[in-house]
Amino acid sequence: MRLNGRVAIVTGAAQGIGEAIAREFACQGASVVAIDRNPEVGRVCAEISAGGGSASAAIFDITDWDSYRSCAGEVAAKHGKIDVLVNNAAVSYYAGILEDDPEKWREVIKVNLEALYFGSRLVAPHMVKAGYGRIVNIASVQAIACEPRVGAYVASKGAIMSYTRSLAVELAPSGVLVNAIAPGCIHTPMSIIDGVDETETDFFKQWYVGMRKIPLARAGEPEEIARAALFLASEDCSYMTGHTMVVDGGLTITF
Repeated sequence: MRLNGRVAIVTGAAQGIGEAIAREFACQGASVVAIDRNPEVGRVCAEISAGGGSASAAIFDITDWDSYRSCAGEVAAKHGKIDVLVNNAAVSYYAGILEDDPEKWREVIKVNLEALYFGSRLVAPHMVKAGYGRIVNIASVQAIACEPRVGAYVASKGAIMSYTRSLAVELAPSGVLVNAIAPGCIHTPMSIIDGVDETETDFFKQWYVGMRKIPLARAGEPEEIARAALFLASEDCSYMTGHTMVVDGGLTITF
C-alpha cells in the first residue's frame, strides 16, 4: 500500500494509461479523483470501488479553467489535501505542415500543455502548504525521437519535458517533486490510427519486433507505465526531481 492515505488526481482516466494509473493508485491505497470529459470514467471508478478501492469520477473538460478550479477546490475541501497530481490527458492527430489545421493544432496544445499548467497551478498551492507533493507529467518518446505528421503532439510533449524541469526547480524548496514519464509504443486507444492499431501492422511486427528496433521486441502495456507512475508518486521517489523517465522497451537507444 505505497500510497496509503494519499489523495491523487489523475487526468484522462477513462481509458489507456490514465485508467491504468487510476487503478494502480487505488490498489495501492490512494483516494483517486479520476478526471475525464469522457463519461466512461464513471465506469472505471465504479469498477475500482467494487474492487474495494477508493475512486470518484469528475467529468469535465480540463481546458475549462473554471471547471478545473472548482474540481480542485472540492477535492481539497473534502480530503483536506492533494498529495499527487498525474497530468496524463492528451490528444493527437496526424497531418503534415503543408496541410495542417491551425484549430486542430491549438486544440492539442490546449489539452496537452495548457491544461497541464492549469492542473499544476491549481494543485501546487495545496502541496506547498503541506510541504509535500508529487506531480507526474506524461510526456512521450515523440519528444526525443519523433515521426512525421504529428507536429502539434511532438511540440506539446517536448514542452512538457521542459516545463517539468522548470516546475521541479521552483517547487523543490517546498518538498514537491515533479517528474515526467516518456512512454514508447504502448497498447492504448491512441495507438489506433485511422482505425488501424499500429502495433498490429506488418510494419510494426517486422521492424519494431522482428528487427528489434524495440530491443524488448514488443509494445508496452498501460499497466507498465502505471507502475512507473506509482514510483514517482510515492515516497520511494525521494531524490529524483525534474527527470523524465523513459519507459519504451529500449526504443530510443537503438539506431
